[in-house]
Amino acid sequence: MIYEDLKGRKVLVTGSSSGIGSATAVLFSRQGCFVGVHYFRTKDGAQKTLEQVKKNSDGLLLRADVRDEKQAEEMVEQFAGEAGGIDVLVNNAGSLIDRQPFETATVDYHDDVYATNVRSVFLVTRSALPYLKKSKGNIINIGSVAGHTGGAHGSGMYSGAKAAVATETMSMANEFAKYRIRVNSVLPGFIETRFHQQFSTAQRRKEVAEQTPLGRNGTAEDVAKAVLFLASEAAGFITGEYIAVNGGLYMRA
Repeated sequence: MIYEDLKGRKVLVTGSSSGIGSATAVLFSRQGCFVGVHYFRTKDGAQKTLEQVKKNSDGLLLRADVRDEKQAEEMVEQFAGEAGGIDVLVNNAGSLIDRQPFETATVDYHDDVYATNVRSVFLVTRSALPYLKKSKGNIINIGSVAGHTGGAHGSGMYSGAKAAVATETMSMANEFAKYRIRVNSVLPGFIETRFHQQFSTAQRRKEVAEQTPLGRNGTAEDVAKAVLFLASEAAGFITGEYIAVNGGLYMRA
């Protein structure tokens, strides 16, 4: 699918060294976008993503701990300076970090989960807002169906953080509408990425695929396609909404 209106857009994708972020960066590059490939720890993965991006268009490698105010601001400034602005912001950086039940979880773990998944969205969005106001751009936040279901054992704090992202997406959509900035989110279900290779067993992945109405687990590109749609003018009258990408595993009225 080619969205002609995305050609030449400047797109910043946080957490794009692997998985959903990497697939999203590459898919935007196929639309002819200038793509910011962000990472914190996994430089080799980010470099591989950038190599794929540059087969199609152009882009920039960016390193920052987006939990840190100064680093988030500097990263956004670097991208906007090189790209000449920002049209689309994809807040993808996030992680479960570990499985810790409420009964035994540490305060440090709680704070790290919320900083990684919620504070990062706030800091990057706030820094990018002046550029998005100029471009009348849009924001896509990557949440999780766990924010609606409460998640599996040991992922309660992650689920809470993703629920916060869902609510903040709606608040941002209301607040930024006066600037003609659209804000939406994509909620991945069980996606076959490094995330679930790390935190789910092979047996668990098999069981979920069997339970899913469409008969398989999702791919990173399944999620990236939904992000692309929301960024395009095909979704030009959609804001404050979410698309759940889960093969029908979690349906709702």
